[in-house]
This record gives sequence, structure tokens and C-alpha cells, in this order.
Amino acid sequence: MKKSQVNAILINQTKKRQVILSLVAAAAICFIFAVCFFITYINKKEAYYVSYDESSNIDYKVHIHENEFFKGNYLDDNKQYIARLINYINASFQYNLSLDEENVEYKYSYRIEADVNVEQISTGKSLYNSKHELLKTKKSTTTEKNVTIKENIDIDYNQYNQLIRKFINVFSLEDTKSTLDINMYINVVGSCENFDSNESKQSVLTLSIPLTTDTIGIDISNNLVNTENNVMQCKPKFDLNWLNIVFTVIFSLTGVAVIIYAIKYEIKTRTAENIYEKELKKILNNYSSYIQTLNSDFDFSEYQPLRLDSFNDMLEIRDTIKQPILMREKHDKSGAYFLIPSSTKILYVYRLKVSDIEKELQKKSGLEEL
Repeated sequence: MKKSQVNAILINQTKKRQVILSLVAAAAICFIFAVCFFITYINKKEAYYVSYDESSNIDYKVHIHENEFFKGNYLDDNKQYIARLINYINASFQYNLSLDEENVEYKYSYRIEADVNVEQISTGKSLYNSKHELLKTKKSTTTEKNVTIKENIDIDYNQYNQLIRKFINVFSLEDTKSTLDINMYINVVGSCENFDSNESKQSVLTLSIPLTTDTIGIDISNNLVNTENNVMQCKPKFDLNWLNIVFTVIFSLTGVAVIIYAIKYEIKTRTAENIYEKELKKILNNYSSYIQTLNSDFDFSEYQPLRLDSFNDMLEIRDTIKQPILMREKHDKSGAYFLIPSSTKILYVYRLKVSDIEKELQKKSGLEEL
């Protein structure tokens, strides 16, 4: 084999190795991405927890009619008030929600209602109840960590007080307790289990005002429980998480396709020299204890050569006549001969030649083209 041919083979082998390595690297990257998306899918499929804090505040001012005893238009909160002096009550509601994580999408809505209730003191049961809308429902969607809701509203105390006085007088009721509750209802709805719109879970801020009494004291309350370090269980939305499994499948199939292409490329670009080298190496690795390497050419003159078709045939002859296998490889690496000389002067020969492999490859290539 000429030196130029050897150089060409080496160049082709180097190029082939680079292509194979590039394909293997591409397949590996695809599988890594597939694993990452699958892990993300599994993690998002599982419930996770988000801590949050909520707080509230209600301020109010009692506006009064002009009189000779009190200066100014209103009285501050946290006092006892004379009912006949009250003109209206101004209430300011504030609700704060703070999440520990960002990009948690949720919706919130709120409304304010007046709840008028007349209760029989002896039984504790309601005799009359009516609800009045003071602020229509407002809705919003956000991903902000912190949300603050503020609403200011005027309460016509005398309207509700006169209504209940009339109710009590008409039915001549004595054993009663009457209350005007101004309630702000806040509902937060999202992918989190505890962010539910159920009435039992909604937040309620309440300003409680007695009716039909000469003097009143206003109470403030809310149903916020454990207002710090709350934990809500969150479940991911399927419409977002399904993309992870789609990308998992895409990258997995791409990786498999690249591997298949690499195998086909390896088969297609195999050279006779490659095949010869691999086959010889395989024989020497597996049967080195059976083979003796010759440093010079074997003298065929005294023997009658008998050519065998495979190295396995050589192994069978060796086991039968109990003779070693001799090997001689050509200096130009174009072929190797395996020999077993017998006492009957028959020389069993198996040859592994690059030229024979080339002919076989050409034959197969011709069949594929047909």
C-alpha cells in the first residue's frame, strides 16, 4: 500500500472520529435536556408550598351634626358616641397580602356589604336580616408578591337606624339587639389549594355598629387566622406543565434519532482497512494463547495448501490435530495469514486481506444501489 493511500486513510479515519464524536455529543445534550424537562415536570406535578402573610386595618371617623357641645365635623375612632348626633360614619378598609415567592399568578376580588340584623336576646336567634350592597365586586389578576387593597366608604347610619326602629315599633318588640355590620369580603383565587373562593376561606373585615341605642361603641374585627407565616399548598396548572413533558418527548426522540444516524454513518463509512483492523484485533484478543506469531515468511514448498473460509474453521482444525496456529502479517498491513501445518503435509490456511474485504464491500454497495 502506498504512503499516500495510508495518509488518506488516516485523514478519513480522523474525520470520521470527529463526526461520530459530534453526533454522540449532540445526542448526549438532547438526553440531558430531556432529563431536565422531565425532572421539572415531576417537580411541578408535585404540590409545593408558598408562605404568605396577611394583615388588615379599619379606620373610621364619626361625622356629627352641628351642635353646641362638640367642635369640629367629626369625632375620632375608639370612643363612645351619642346616636342622635351622628350624621354619617366614614370607614377606611385596608387589606394586605404578601407572598414569599414571585410569579405566583392569582386573582383576587372584593366587595363591601352592609348586614343589618335584629336578634332576640333571650334565644340568640335572628328575627330580621337584610343585606345591602355598598361596593360592587372588583376583580383583578396579578403575579405581584405584595397586594394592598384600600377602600373608603360613607355609611348612612341614620338610614339603617330608622329602618330598624320602625321594625321594632311595628311589631312592639322589646327583647332585641340590633346591629349594623359593614363587611369587606376578600377572595383570592389561584393555583394554590388554600387560595380558594369558598366562603369559609374568604377574608372578612368587619365594622360592627349597634342600632336603636342612645349611645354606641363601634367594634372592629376580622377572621384572619395566624396572620404571619401562613403556608398554602400549591398545585401547578396542567396547561403550563404539559409543555415540560412535550419537550421531554421531543428531546428524547431527537437524541434517539441522532444515535440511529450515528450508527448508520458508522456502518456506511466503514473502510476495508477499519474492518480488517478490528477483525484482526478481535482474533488476537480472543485467541492469543492459540496463536504463535512468525517473524519471517513461512516456507510453503513442502506443503499442500488448503484454504479455509473462516477463522472458526481454523479453530476446529487446531482442536482436531492439536497443532498451534501460526500467524504472519504483511509489512504494509494489507493482510494477515493464519497457518496450521499438519504431519500429513497439508497446510491449512485462513487469510484475512484488505483487498478481499474491499471486494465484499463493493459487492454489498452494488446490491444496495439496485
